[in-house]
Amino acid sequence: MVATSELVEALWESEDVPATARKILHNAIWGLRTILSENAGPGSPGAPELVTKAPGYMLRVDPDHVDLLVFRRWVTAGRAELAAGAAQEASRWLREGLDLWGGPLLADLAESGIAWPELDAARRDRLDVLEDLFEAELECGHHHSILGELTMMAEAEPWRERARGQLMLALYRCGRQADALNVYERVRSSLVENLGLEPGHGLRTLQHAILTHDPALSADRATAPRASAAPLGPRPAPGPGPQPVPSPPVSSPPVPSSPVPSSPVLSAPVLSPLVLPRQGGTGERIPVSALLVGLRLGPLDEVSPGEIETALYTVEDVITRFGGTVVAAIGSLTLALFGTDRPGEDDPERAVRAALALRERFSVDMQTALRAAVTTGRALVRLSPGADAGRPSAVGTLLDDGRAMLGRVPDGEVWMSGAARLATASSVAAKSADDSSDAWQVLGLLGDEAAFRTDREHELGVLNGLLDWARHSSVPHLVTVLGAPGVGKSHLLAEFERSIAVQSPAPVRVLTARAGGGDEAPLAVAGVILARYCGVVPQDAAEVARAKLAAAVWRLPMAKAHRARMYRSLLPLLPPGGSLVDPGDGEEVLRVWGELLTAAAELEPVVVVVDDAHEAADAVLDRLESLSDGAGTAPLLTVATARPELLGRRPGWGGGKHRASTLTLLPPRTTRPATVPTAHPQPLPLPHGRRIAV
Repeated sequence: MVATSELVEALWESEDVPATARKILHNAIWGLRTILSENAGPGSPGAPELVTKAPGYMLRVDPDHVDLLVFRRWVTAGRAELAAGAAQEASRWLREGLDLWGGPLLADLAESGIAWPELDAARRDRLDVLEDLFEAELECGHHHSILGELTMMAEAEPWRERARGQLMLALYRCGRQADALNVYERVRSSLVENLGLEPGHGLRTLQHAILTHDPALSADRATAPRASAAPLGPRPAPGPGPQPVPSPPVSSPPVPSSPVPSSPVLSAPVLSPLVLPRQGGTGERIPVSALLVGLRLGPLDEVSPGEIETALYTVEDVITRFGGTVVAAIGSLTLALFGTDRPGEDDPERAVRAALALRERFSVDMQTALRAAVTTGRALVRLSPGADAGRPSAVGTLLDDGRAMLGRVPDGEVWMSGAARLATASSVAAKSADDSSDAWQVLGLLGDEAAFRTDREHELGVLNGLLDWARHSSVPHLVTVLGAPGVGKSHLLAEFERSIAVQSPAPVRVLTARAGGGDEAPLAVAGVILARYCGVVPQDAAEVARAKLAAAVWRLPMAKAHRARMYRSLLPLLPPGGSLVDPGDGEEVLRVWGELLTAAAELEPVVVVVDDAHEAADAVLDRLESLSDGAGTAPLLTVATARPELLGRRPGWGGGKHRASTLTLLPPRTTRPATVPTAHPQPLPLPHGRRIAV
């Protein structure tokens, strides 16, 4: 119950209370009751009620409809399973509870300046549950899979000794004893310097156990799966997606401590550690260049899981475009190697270019800080066996040097080693970073090397011009790139994506998919593009993919009810390749898919790229064509490459359409007859519905 006097005091300053305050409040209560009744429908069971209870009012809500109460019930169940030794079942309960969190508690009200003690209490409860989850995962022997999440939490909450201890244990079980001890030294230094305290007994005992290689720390000693504890009651069915957690009348005490960062999707794909596998694979000592990237997105509980996943995916995507291979992503640190497949003299330069492109990509976000270090030398590189086959691991002093250098790099800067400086002297401008080491700060690219070069300059100019037009005019556009097999359509797309990464003055989301035809699901292209937007990767479990979709949808500028419907409609599109979409629902799913892309383009420019569009299903082609007419004023550029067969299937494709252009690629000049004239279009917007050949 909340007294009427408290409500009046909350609504008006004491000196501004009108004489009719209680009458105004009574009318507002009546209006709120009407809204609750209309939304619930007549006779709806469990509908919320706003009742009068002297000397004020009380809101009666079914506990199953309050996310915070459901969260606490599921956490209680998870902790009971953990106490009973059923770590696997405990992990499932705790993750389902954490899935309910869609971001900071009541972020919209907190943003307006309202600060309640209940918000801080609930936030601490959630961190405790994260630690409980880590404990359950460690009991199950899943130290590799939670390492990234643990690292993120330890960095965001440096004085939570339990999380630090769990990170030390996970590192030790991953064969990284030195890193585990470094974690202890950092937390001890922080406690002594800031609080004048030594670490607690538990952390000191763990450090001693690591130093003595206590057998009790071995993963082999982790608890085997046991029978589940007695059930605590039926598990409520999960809702359509994570909902913002309502403010509670917090009466229950804070839950005891426990394991993982904020959400089940906090970690990027956690790849193999920076060590060689103990068996299998072939190793060779070769010259490589290493790029280490550190990314800081802000306080952990203020960053949504989708933003973290998208940022780390962007880092890997840009690195890949410059020919690098990401070999490890641990928390906020990403390591990539250049030259693992075929060492070349330009490996150091490509690593520097990738670092500069990443700095440009993230520089527009004041909440994001990126730093990078490039080193060059010889390393022992080996392909990992098993599920990670094809992804190399490496050891060498250049990796240790790079990690040490990265620790000294200020936010927003790119440094490189002396060897990398010598290798890039003709193309990279640099100055000495400090007087105590052979480190160089990258200033930029020199001369012609700074320009983006391609063998399709004019065609690339057309695409970039259309992107600029769509972005600056806030209008959608469809451009079709037609050409015979082998003429270079896919290569042009790759150059276009790379030019966006290097040259775009503001962030642009590029979502790419290739139509496969044949036995591929009809909506597979739409599913791949949706997965790329949400940051869903093939190795994600189903619950993780759902959480990423929910996080991405919940960022869009639309009503909450609309977001919930969008989430439910798009859920079947997620991997595997949209195969779960009912054929009768395909048209509606694609319509909602188009709404998502349009809403996403309102946040930042979006480029949707479909390669081999002539292989796409008719329903997908219909939706691609309609994007340019139905996206309103959103800067959404759709690029489709296709063979001439597309016009055989759909003679009217793009012709006469509003905001549509077609670009026909002829063979490169070196292979053309001398009599064939070549047009050189300027990188300017094309007239609507006009086709040109270049």
